[in-house]
Amino acid sequence: MAYPSLAPSRRSYDSRRRRRRLILFMILALAVALIALAVRYRTDERRASDYMAQATQIAQNEAGLAASLTAMLTALGGLERQDLLNQIDSLGSQVAGDVQLLAAQEVPASVAEANGYLTVALGAWRDAMTSLDDAVLLILDSVDEDPVGESALTGVFDLLRVGDLAYQGFLDARSRIEGDVAAGSIPDVDYVGPGVANLYDGVVIATRLRATRQLGGRHDISITARTVPEPLGTSNGRPVVPASDTFEVLVVVTNEGNLIEESIRVALELGLSSGDDAPTLREQLILSLDAGEARTVEFADLDLVPGELYNLQITASITQDADPLNNVFELVFFRNQDA
Repeated sequence: MAYPSLAPSRRSYDSRRRRRRLILFMILALAVALIALAVRYRTDERRASDYMAQATQIAQNEAGLAASLTAMLTALGGLERQDLLNQIDSLGSQVAGDVQLLAAQEVPASVAEANGYLTVALGAWRDAMTSLDDAVLLILDSVDEDPVGESALTGVFDLLRVGDLAYQGFLDARSRIEGDVAAGSIPDVDYVGPGVANLYDGVVIATRLRATRQLGGRHDISITARTVPEPLGTSNGRPVVPASDTFEVLVVVTNEGNLIEESIRVALELGLSSGDDAPTLREQLILSLDAGEARTVEFADLDLVPGELYNLQITASITQDADPLNNVFELVFFRNQDA
């Protein structure tokens, strides 16, 4: 009598083995997928956290700039024209820097809404600050109470308010971000906050600008000069320039006013006091000179006759000068005999 074999068939064994391999593969694939998902989540969360850390730094910068702008407008009566314009330019540059900094950040999907609001806020603040100097100049340079400047200033303040509103949208969107991405404090930024709303009024600021005498434009340049070589001792009360292979004059032209000066003509006249020969005439042009800036002009290779008395006169000229007496330099000197 034949008995059936108790050992499984080869085909059945291979089938079960394939099923086990398939199950193991599915478990492994699921584990890899879960790990990948966790890594991706952590990566996105880290990127979002990095973005929010940078956004917090930008918000801190803007809070400081808002306070600086309020302080500047409050202190208008004690500022000179160029100081005011320099401060406005500095504020505008810093806001523009924050705009560029934000634009360079990677924006994960979880912070996209918050980023949109912050982008709008920074753009509005930047546009306001870059337009502020033009509005101020329209008011300062108008011959009468032209309303164009007031209107431009009102537009600037309206842009600041748009930025403030967008920033509140950013804070609301930030509060809805899940997890620890938005953990920590972040400053409120209000360029036109409730406590200073009356300050940000185009008519009010325009009136204060017109009433501030220091902000009036003032054209004034001055010059000083020295010879190379410089005089050593005197003869009959006149300075004596020692003998040398070369002779030159260095002229320092300074903008003493509070406006940029353009096309400054610096003229030199050097001649014998006796008038026997035609004087040497030289001229140089300074294209522009900022308020408070100084520049040196060199007149080189000037010919002198040893033992003669010379008249040197240098004049710097602009179209309008509040103090024309300080833009002339004169020197009568002896040229020493050759050694």
